[in-house]
Amino acid sequence: VPFEDLPDEEVGSRELDDDTLASYQKQFNYSAEELDSVIRVLGENGQEAVGSMGDDTPFAVLSSQPRIIYDYFRQQFAQVTNPPIDPLREAHVMSLATSIGREMNVFCEAEGQAHRLSFKSPILLYSDFKQLTTMKEEHYRADTLDITFDVTKTTLEATVKELCDKAEKMVRSGTVLLVLSDRNIAKDRLPVPAPMAVGAIQTRLVDQSLRCDANIIVETASARDPHHFAVLLGFGATAIYPYLAYETLGRLVDTHAIAKDYRTVMLNYRNGINKGLYKIMSKMGISTIASYRCSKLFEAVGLHDDVVGLCFLGAVSRIGGASFEDFQQDLLNLSKRAWLARKPISQGGLLKYVHGGEYHAYNPDVVRTLQQAVQSGEYSDYQEYAKLVNERPATTLRDLLAITPGENAVNIADVEPASELFKR
Repeated sequence: VPFEDLPDEEVGSRELDDDTLASYQKQFNYSAEELDSVIRVLGENGQEAVGSMGDDTPFAVLSSQPRIIYDYFRQQFAQVTNPPIDPLREAHVMSLATSIGREMNVFCEAEGQAHRLSFKSPILLYSDFKQLTTMKEEHYRADTLDITFDVTKTTLEATVKELCDKAEKMVRSGTVLLVLSDRNIAKDRLPVPAPMAVGAIQTRLVDQSLRCDANIIVETASARDPHHFAVLLGFGATAIYPYLAYETLGRLVDTHAIAKDYRTVMLNYRNGINKGLYKIMSKMGISTIASYRCSKLFEAVGLHDDVVGLCFLGAVSRIGGASFEDFQQDLLNLSKRAWLARKPISQGGLLKYVHGGEYHAYNPDVVRTLQQAVQSGEYSDYQEYAKLVNERPATTLRDLLAITPGENAVNIADVEPASELFKR
């Protein structure tokens, strides 16, 4: 039954109290900036907020702030003058329709091909997820795989490998809807980053020729903006249920931060994510979500080879970086803060400069000293500006490079004079 047609008592409601919600938000690295500028805007307006182009923050692997794994991926795009597909004017040739159920041989008609459910979007609402996971038919058998781990007993890398073994065993035993859930977090129980779990399980099922026998449904708190959903879908997710985003929107409705009813806000949020997915797909000329799924159309920037090899096999990765141990330490640091009630949610600073937050190359000090140097014309003012730029924290790859003097001096006769350079 479509969400729009359900009675009010079946559209869902908040399941987490305010204190638990705050703990979940801190564990999954939500920020006040995201709540106001991303999630609230999607729920209120049904589309992403308009922002300026460019990103002057450090690569995630170079950042001094905790960053989620989605930030380590850059979307690929077809570098042409016009977009391959215009997601606004050519929306009629694009589709997010998602089918759930076993995939049968398309060249041979059989009764089993009828056992498929279709959704307008891979982003599931409360009623969609509840109906899917409570169906009794064997064709839609759903089993949940917990993607959290006890950090006092095991490691992140070992957990990912164990999840692959469990997923393979479940699919071989008849599971059709494989639900990966990170709900079961606690003080010493950390969530495996959803893209890691999805990518690793996707690879294992493909290697064992089992992927067409099951669907990967991700019940996660980590996904909240279109890029996050694109990463999950690109690495193998069939559908996604972003329960913490819905919980967060529910609180915004309850506190009247959004002056709309719960049903409208949830539909707006999904519509906003859908528009974002259309935009991301269109940059590569892809018209259907079925073609984008498992495409791995991302470049990993700053992930260790061990992480890429196990979780994101096939993704472009030109440099190394964060290892499983690094991600586990970030998760542990977030956990220590998450369960302390007196610790507030982070203010953020990725989208806009916040004092004490993420570094921005064009921060107020840099802008002020540059303007002062231009207006005064004093070399000392320029030196102050140059010092801020040259001694900044590592932000891009070039900040990690330095000029090494040669062992032997170059003969000045071999150097082209300035008079000749000026001619060009």
